Amino acid sequence: MVKKTSREEFTKKLDNMMESIRDSIMKGEIQVGEYLPSELALVEEFQLSKNSVRKGLEILVQEGFIVKKSRVGNIVVSNRPFDQTILRVGYYPTLGREIRFHTLVKKFEEAYPSIKVQTIALSYEHYRQNVGDFFENDMIDAVTINLNDFDKFKGIQHSYFEPLPIEEDIYSFVTAPFQTEQSTYVQPLTFSPIVLCYNREHFDKADIGYPDSSWTWEKLLQQADGLKKANVDLLAGFYFHPLSVNRWPIFLLQQGLRFQREEGMRKVNGEQRLIKAARLLRKLFDEQDLMQTFLSDSDRDAEALFLEGRLSMVMTSYFSLNEMAKSDIPFDLAPLPYAEEAKTLLLSIGLAVNAQSSRKQAAECFVRYMTGEEAQEIIRRETLSIPARKSVAEITGNEKIVKPSRYYLYRETVPTFSPFSALGLSQADVEILRKELRYYFSGMMSEEMLGKRAARLLEERVQGAQMNMNQS
Repeated sequence: MVKKTSREEFTKKLDNMMESIRDSIMKGEIQVGEYLPSELALVEEFQLSKNSVRKGLEILVQEGFIVKKSRVGNIVVSNRPFDQTILRVGYYPTLGREIRFHTLVKKFEEAYPSIKVQTIALSYEHYRQNVGDFFENDMIDAVTINLNDFDKFKGIQHSYFEPLPIEEDIYSFVTAPFQTEQSTYVQPLTFSPIVLCYNREHFDKADIGYPDSSWTWEKLLQQADGLKKANVDLLAGFYFHPLSVNRWPIFLLQQGLRFQREEGMRKVNGEQRLIKAARLLRKLFDEQDLMQTFLSDSDRDAEALFLEGRLSMVMTSYFSLNEMAKSDIPFDLAPLPYAEEAKTLLLSIGLAVNAQSSRKQAAECFVRYMTGEEAQEIIRRETLSIPARKSVAEITGNEKIVKPSRYYLYRETVPTFSPFSALGLSQADVEILRKELRYYFSGMMSEEMLGKRAARLLEERVQGAQMNMNQS
């Protein structure tokens, strides 16, 4: 009975405090723009604990009367309650780790209390289909999307994505693959080149100099052999998942390969370049006596081997560094070795607004915040991912996470960045080539057959697409 009375008294006191504050705001006794009395003053006035006062103030925040400003106080922002707009945002699950996505969402809600964000994690598999279905049925208002998935909307972007203004302070090379002449369909959040990550301890033990921009793939193979001899527990001096869409196309880029349309057909600007790229890919595994398709099923598998100390070098992205930072491995970064040209693949992730959304204004507000200085600064300070906003990315200091000494090498290597579109291939084309490479890697196909089959299959696909267009 005593406990019940105590709970009733607490509830009555809390309700009294909230009603008193609401009444003061709505009557104009506390004006919009003014601060409420301090939490300590409210504790004394209403005879509540500090936690209870904070609980009541949080409810007033949710009702839209006040906004809590860290280390300052609670400021009145409205003299009437509101009905919140529920904004639904689809996102890649890994962004929680890679850019502190959930922290950014919470900060947005604090800055815009009239908008409540409902996040929906979307699987990487069938992302194009899922986003399309959700957008068409107005089930998602905004979505995170990377270059590969955006490419799957090629030719129909205008039907799904709301054009957004081009931000001058966002790196132009990151925006370019997403943009039209006057606007962009995706506002970039973060980006990464593919880089070489290496274990400093292994190099020191083998008395081998750290990788730098002068390294060719031949040099890497020589040093990989020395690393394995000096570190007997290694599976390999160097490894990456060979069939990853974010890895093997780099070797095509480095050969200067580009697939072009001519008279309705897909032409390769040099079949021998394709063969040379495939030959180098296979050589990287054969000369290390690796069964390349058996060591990994994904990029994460390859990176996990590096974190176990079983590899001295691995291809990776800045996004994956956020996982590596949790380990004790003394890692650092270097540009990828080169073949004919020094090139690497540019990855980027941004936000797109559903062109059919009934909450378009709130969605655009969310995109502006996430790509604005406050959110981008959180990405810079608290993660190893690179902010897309140039003025933020190029600041140093106040980081909450230790960055490797060569973290900023991306600033020096921008001229080597190439988006996937530089190859002139669609995602469907890439899948065709990937299957052919699998046969080649397994020894079931010669170099010559690979070149001829790849060229023929791509031409057949383009001819088929052309016939479908003519019939429609």
